[in-house]
Amino acid sequence: MSVPVYLPLFLGILMATAAPRLARTMPPRAEVWFLTIGSTVAAVSWVGGLGMIAFTGLARTKFVARHGHYRADDWRTIDPVGVRSATMAGVLLGACMAVFFWAAYHEVAAQRQITRLSRGFASDETLVFVDDTTPHAYALGGRRPRIVVSRGLLRTLGGAERRAVLSHEAAHLRHRHHVHLRVLRLAAAAHPCLRACVPAGVLAVERWADEETAKTLGDRTLVARTLLRAALAGADNMHIPAGVLAHTSRNDVGRRVTALMQAPPRLRWSVATATSVMVVATVASPVYTANHLDSLFDAASSTTVAMN
Repeated sequence: MSVPVYLPLFLGILMATAAPRLARTMPPRAEVWFLTIGSTVAAVSWVGGLGMIAFTGLARTKFVARHGHYRADDWRTIDPVGVRSATMAGVLLGACMAVFFWAAYHEVAAQRQITRLSRGFASDETLVFVDDTTPHAYALGGRRPRIVVSRGLLRTLGGAERRAVLSHEAAHLRHRHHVHLRVLRLAAAAHPCLRACVPAGVLAVERWADEETAKTLGDRTLVARTLLRAALAGADNMHIPAGVLAHTSRNDVGRRVTALMQAPPRLRWSVATATSVMVVATVASPVYTANHLDSLFDAASSTTVAMN
């Protein structure tokens, strides 16, 4: 087994498994960006590694050897990957790509639904109030960004708490959190080890919006109290469209309130350095592996030329 050939797979898995744990030690803004970039890099490294391993098996065929100007028998003596491993990599790559394209189809369908919903409102204003007794609030990202708030939630909250809800949803739209979450979902579809990054990303964007709201209003206690009152009033994700960013999810209110009751988190240089090194190494690994395989193909071609 040639280690460089499997390096992108190893680093892709390492990044995927370490990302959620490392992200929890960061401030929400840095956490979201690290999860987004790290997941993308891990998915690309994973898919690229599988593709290169699968190609070593195809390189044994006479058709590929003829176009590569080497003999298939010469490549078999150099090939760093066995036929069984190359076949398994090809099957796994095909499965991952099928899941990815299926997830991409669902993302497009969800965005179309959100676009239709946004166009369905009579007002062209960004802030839309709906006559619904069920308490809820959510942000619609896209070309026509909207903040949708039900009258049921407005009746539940006081004036300052309403401003907290609107500021929270505005932060989602301002920082395009829906794009970050979409990237995370697509990366997780391509790389199964990234599944844990999706719920981590959902919590991170909510905490980012919480921190922005607390900074804008200058009152962390107010933001925490608004979350609790909205949750106790029954505001959840049951009555809103899929794919939007809701103000309250009962699964993460406790962690968000706990974070707001503490001092704003700061990014530690040790964590920033470790994550930067990991990202750079994961990005560089497919390039290094591709150069390694290219040198092996050159060796196979040289052997063929020498024998002729």
